[in-house]
Amino acid sequence: MPCGRRTARQPSWGSLVPEPKPALNKLIAQDLVPDLPFEIFSEAVDEVQRNVMAPRELAVCSALAIISLACQGLYDVKSPLGNVCPLSLAIMAISGSGDGKSPTLRAFAASVFKYQETLLAERELDLIKYKTSHGIWFEILKAYRADLRKRVKRGERAEEVAELIRKHHEIEPRPPLNLLFLNDDVTVQALFQTMNGGLSSAGWISSEASGILKGGALQHFDKINSVWSGDGVRVGRVSSESYQVPDARLTLCLMIQPNVFESFNEAKGDNARGTGFTSRFLFCRPRSTQGTRIADGSEQGWDACERFGTRAVALLKDYVERCRLGESARQVIRLSERANDVWIKTRNEIEREMTQEGRYGWAPDHASKLAENMIRLAALFHVFEGREGDVSEMTMRGAVELGYWFSRQFDKIFSPDTILANDANELHAWLRAHYEKTGDRRIERNYVRRYCANRLRDSGRLDALYEKLASDGLIRLVHEGKKGVVILN
Repeated sequence: MPCGRRTARQPSWGSLVPEPKPALNKLIAQDLVPDLPFEIFSEAVDEVQRNVMAPRELAVCSALAIISLACQGLYDVKSPLGNVCPLSLAIMAISGSGDGKSPTLRAFAASVFKYQETLLAERELDLIKYKTSHGIWFEILKAYRADLRKRVKRGERAEEVAELIRKHHEIEPRPPLNLLFLNDDVTVQALFQTMNGGLSSAGWISSEASGILKGGALQHFDKINSVWSGDGVRVGRVSSESYQVPDARLTLCLMIQPNVFESFNEAKGDNARGTGFTSRFLFCRPRSTQGTRIADGSEQGWDACERFGTRAVALLKDYVERCRLGESARQVIRLSERANDVWIKTRNEIEREMTQEGRYGWAPDHASKLAENMIRLAALFHVFEGREGDVSEMTMRGAVELGYWFSRQFDKIFSPDTILANDANELHAWLRAHYEKTGDRRIERNYVRRYCANRLRDSGRLDALYEKLASDGLIRLVHEGKKGVVILN
């Protein structure tokens, strides 16, 4: 080595430059749906997850929707506080295209769909008979009226004919009951009008509900809230007769894509939260299983789903037959003494966390409905699994555990702190992907704003995300002249 010359200083970490820290979204532990002690439910969920290979959360939500639809017309539940609650659930699953929403729901609802088709076909035949008998009835009425007019014109006594007309009105044939209980592409107004002329227990269930939210079909939050609470609904009309469905029960299960939900939340989220609409829902936003759905070529069995469907149809048949006979009273389910204690303790824990400093201080609307959703879940599992007597402690504990899991999902979707963390994770994953493509840790902020996920591009939002990532030690923010630059750590 020549005198006076020094070797270049070597990096302290050796010859290899370490890569940036991995994307946080790959390190976050997944909040798994709890295993529950309910045989028919759990075996069917396991089978669908195994066969369809969609997220387990979608299977759980689909199963709960069908259970709620099957039970809500026959049963209510009485809480330890004395109020009687419907068994209806409102569910919203946020999942991307190709995640398996449709095949998952179809697996649970196949038997119910088939039963619905059978009822509608039977009603078509009954409707033909009704039109024939009503036509004959109307012709007789016309004859009576003609006789009445003649007697009046001639000044003859008409009391006998008038009495015949009155009695004839009493035997007017009635149209067959509208037996539609499954609705997909429908507006709120049309839904309630169908219930007014038929079954007062129905489901609004869709695995592709994007059109419902985009098209404005999901309006009148107050009416849906009223039905969820068991108060019925009254529909006032100017151009036609108003009507009331006093004993309505409605199961909601809407599966939508994330971008549609975000647009809905941006446009109507404040109104939905302010009216209490959002707080009544059980939400989930599962991770996609795309890329992991590797088939082994073995034949798929559907025994558990067939058992699940058979149970759902049996309950629905019982409900439909009661409606045909004009019986509308529902059986009231009660909790056992130990289940009472579990629910009261849980309800009080939730209440204490609703203070401003508590776990639910940011979402008292959600917390105020959480305990009731738990007792509804317990009664649904009790009925659907065919258990006798009062709801057991084990059933109540399972429902509480599931209710808390849905609550954590609500937090994941709506909590400001969680949203900030999730968006920061998404931005860091994008920055990390850019590095893996280009090998450059340095990214100009103008470039980030132009090409990162569209919903993150607002400058104020990006500043908050940069601050979060910088405080977590994942990036550094520097200026190179007039240019702002993000550097991955």
